[in-house]
Amino acid sequence: VGYHKAVTLPTTAHTYKSNNSMSSRSSRRSSRARRGSGEIVAPGYGTTADVQKLQKDLGGTLPVNAVTAMLRSEGRGIRGASDPDTTTTAQTSSAWADFIHDEGVGGTGVLGLAGSSDEPASKKQKTDDSNAADSQEQSNYDLSVLVPSKKKAPTGTLVQCGTLDSTVVGRKAIKSTETAVYHLNVPTSLLPKVAIAQVCTSCNAAHIIAIDRANQAYGWGRNEALCLGEEVGESKVIPTPQIIASHIQTAALGKSHTIFLQLDGSLHAMGQNKSGQCGWRQNVKSSGSLKVCQVSNKDVKFARIACGEDFSVALDEEGILYTSGSSEFGQLANGETGEYFVSANKLAYANSYGFADRTIFHQSAKDSSRNDQMKKTTQITQEIRLQDVACGKHFAIAVEAPRENGSATRVFSWGSGNYGCLGHGRQQDEYYPRMVEAMPMGLVGTKIAAGSTCSLVLTSNGHVYYWGQHQSSKDAVMKPQLVEALANNQHDVKHIGSGSSSVVCSTSLGSTVVWGQGPYGELGLGSKKSSSKPAFVETLEGIKVLDLACGQGSVVYVVEEEKNLPALDTAAVETALG
Repeated sequence: VGYHKAVTLPTTAHTYKSNNSMSSRSSRRSSRARRGSGEIVAPGYGTTADVQKLQKDLGGTLPVNAVTAMLRSEGRGIRGASDPDTTTTAQTSSAWADFIHDEGVGGTGVLGLAGSSDEPASKKQKTDDSNAADSQEQSNYDLSVLVPSKKKAPTGTLVQCGTLDSTVVGRKAIKSTETAVYHLNVPTSLLPKVAIAQVCTSCNAAHIIAIDRANQAYGWGRNEALCLGEEVGESKVIPTPQIIASHIQTAALGKSHTIFLQLDGSLHAMGQNKSGQCGWRQNVKSSGSLKVCQVSNKDVKFARIACGEDFSVALDEEGILYTSGSSEFGQLANGETGEYFVSANKLAYANSYGFADRTIFHQSAKDSSRNDQMKKTTQITQEIRLQDVACGKHFAIAVEAPRENGSATRVFSWGSGNYGCLGHGRQQDEYYPRMVEAMPMGLVGTKIAAGSTCSLVLTSNGHVYYWGQHQSSKDAVMKPQLVEALANNQHDVKHIGSGSSSVVCSTSLGSTVVWGQGPYGELGLGSKKSSSKPAFVETLEGIKVLDLACGQGSVVYVVEEEKNLPALDTAAVETALG
């Protein structure tokens, strides 16, 4: 399959329009149920009645069991009595069957890849689920993914799309006729002489952090509540990258706070602490200097961090979850919001002023209703360890740590459920991390990303699953949906990111694909400010991306070689915005 410049997203199988509407797939299932279809015996939830009808349509000469065998082969073919007995599987021209094989998902019900866990499952599926659960209980976690590598991370050139005037981000639209030097409509090199290893920002942040080979942190953007520190001055905007910290392993950014993970595994923060998002005591409202975060377990070393608008999440080297900050939507993962009245018409919440460990995880109860709106949850009794975490505006998602036996990893989500961003088929908030059961069986998730109200999971085979909403003109995807525009064109995705209204994916072959809204030029498509369908960033075609991050009004990359990318006129930008 070749590459195509015009790629499209498939129509979503699960979209949200109103509480009373049903998806087209649900309608088809209901219609089939009314026909009395009988037991499910074939992929795609084909029933005995379906097989019998197909057998008649084929002339009625083939036995029913032969038709069933062909359906179950899913394009691989079946061996007749006269065929040689060989263990080598014949090559198939079915792209869908190839994809199923790559994902490690076999057996019946493969069309459930569209995220239809609420559909009836065959006896074979139930057996597979049970065996998978037993295997996971017996296999230990491989936590080596959380141990810092002794090898230096590959470095490259810092590149940005979007505006450097962070005063306008989220507050003022940029006219299409504006051509100021600080509006970067195409990928532009910022620090061509500095070897950058990592870039950090988020859908909540109008500021950016880049970390170089020497573990120095460069910061620029909106310096609200001194979230970029006071050493660079108390200016509300830092237009170009400036060194603000050292000995930094990585960073996570909220709306007006920044968390730093230092090389020794400790957490430090600066910015606003109004809701406890910096992990300081309640009497410390804000700070422009780095202060150590309060942690319930003093000897713990951290490995991953992420920030929502006003809360923060961290994983230690054992894969244990910690949270601090606002609890308004259940984003602390402690089972409550703790809301209470401070006056007759004012509510407050039991926010956390310090990082506390959260070890309770939930899944749908086995005897729960098939209706997503009515499903109840129950606690998972086994210990859960995580390998990655990401935060949207008021929610978080996490992927389970890999197992030593290479079995599937689970995805969990909690917090605000707006626009289906949690992937549970409903908009209800979740107060504990809840397993996203609509994820297809057998997948091994390796990375996750979150936009303001959308989520993405990257699998070990380079495929991307999406749910939620990042384009206001589109219906919300209520359950995980394969991004077929990437999978069907054999894109091996390596990096994913989502901003407030955009999604970005980069592949192993040097293709970068974007879609969504880019009012500040963050899509990097030149004068084009939006793309409803995935589009290639032509300027980056053939350039390998080593890291990427999406923020408010910006997308930043670390690229292996800049080739002929335009360079920023730093002096002109600082003169214009200084």
